[in-house]
Amino acid sequence: MRIAQLSDLHLTADAQPLYGVVDTEGACRAALSRARSMEPVPDLLLLTGDLANDGAAPAYDRLKAALADLQLPYALLPGNHDSRPELRAAFADHAWAGEPLCCLRQDWAEGSLLLLDTTVPGKEWGEIGDAQLNWLQAACPADRPVLLCLHHPPFDIGVPGMDAIRCRNEDRLLAWLGSRPNVEALLCGHVHRLVATTFAGRPALTAPSTAHQIALKPGPLAYTLEAGGFLWHDWQPGRRLLTHYVPAQPAPVHVYED
Repeated sequence: MRIAQLSDLHLTADAQPLYGVVDTEGACRAALSRARSMEPVPDLLLLTGDLANDGAAPAYDRLKAALADLQLPYALLPGNHDSRPELRAAFADHAWAGEPLCCLRQDWAEGSLLLLDTTVPGKEWGEIGDAQLNWLQAACPADRPVLLCLHHPPFDIGVPGMDAIRCRNEDRLLAWLGSRPNVEALLCGHVHRLVATTFAGRPALTAPSTAHQIALKPGPLAYTLEAGGFLWHDWQPGRRLLTHYVPAQPAPVHVYED
């Protein structure tokens, strides 16, 4: 199963550049176009939160139209910049569960994806609370491979400003994963950078933003206009997860001569 993971689109209500300089709309279109052009075509587009910068309905409407044009299956979850009510309204065809959380379970022949809503309304950080654990316990199959997807990573990534607003109560998730060996990996967003590590002995990754990236530097939290992109996951359950970084802007391909 091939999954294109896009994250942190930060679409604005009026499609104007974020902070006056970040063309999140154009970056989103470029990333979606690149994902659609991949060979083979992805089986699923996974969008791991911060879809709209201010949770505005027009941003979700434009995203839904863009996704419909691609004619590819997709699944999405909210980030701290999103609005649960607006997201539910725009994507009413999604089988949302765990209300008031916006959680999803998708079953495929290869395994299941659990999309866990870790947002805390009005806060930038996320959490593993009773509601999240209750949904995981009810939704997680016991007899098939699982990928766990969430916006906030439950681990530090080495950028203090982002580590301050990561997912809290990670010890509760660690304990839950201890009884779920069929959960093979964690796929996260939020930090606007590709970071690869392990969590509870599983591969754990954060996706870059399709638009602006968080600067890898000491001092105050800052963003940079480094090229955006997405992650390409080759998931063969029961085998190690393979992940590639794909820049949103394609470049010429040159075949080596014999």
